[in-house]
Amino acid sequence: MHLAFHASADVVTSLAACDDGALLDHMVAASVRALHAGVTTVRDLGDRNYLSLMLRGRFRSTTLPHILAAGPPITTNGGHCYFLGGEAEGEAALRAAVRERADRGCDVVKVMVSGGNITPGSRPHESQYDLAALRVVVDEAHRAGLPAAAHVHGARAVADALEAGFDTLEHVTFFTADGVDADPALLDRIAASGVVVSVPRAASQPDPHRIQSWPSAWLPSSLTTAGCSRPAPR
Repeated sequence: MHLAFHASADVVTSLAACDDGALLDHMVAASVRALHAGVTTVRDLGDRNYLSLMLRGRFRSTTLPHILAAGPPITTNGGHCYFLGGEAEGEAALRAAVRERADRGCDVVKVMVSGGNITPGSRPHESQYDLAALRVVVDEAHRAGLPAAAHVHGARAVADALEAGFDTLEHVTFFTADGVDADPALLDRIAASGVVVSVPRAASQPDPHRIQSWPSAWLPSSLTTAGCSRPAPR
């Protein structure tokens, strides 16, 4: 999850309008709502200026859920969620970015392996980093004793993150330029690898065109082209 985000269609504009004090207040409120809903631990996989660490340090553990913080997600220059401040490219910069997160006390390293939906100009189905760069991040994260989480939408991003050794894969939507195209062989590799796959869901009207192209195994019995819920990737 992202404690700094809200459920509107224009997260970027909202974030830009908030200074860190106002954004921290929003994150406090989001954390309290989560705890009142029965959520005792949250993985915050992308904030701005390490505010999740500040939030965790400011309140007693009984006041908010336990927060596993990633800090700003690592992304390419101008890439998905660049506005959170995690831009890094090239081996030296990537290793330095991972070390900074470890030194600050982050619990996990988040990487925007593919583009995303909320960033203007970003294409979710396209990869942002190549396999060599991803291996650098995973190597440095594991060297620091931290798990690495990969934001992945397109099949190439999914495959590269799996090959690079990421500990968790986030979204795994298999988006293409015009829909969804899941690779059964890659799905088998994911299942055999034991990697953790995190697929967000939201209570919203599904997109019938995308749902019709999903493998039937992905769909709970309650999910049809007329109802209920669908993945809500960022």
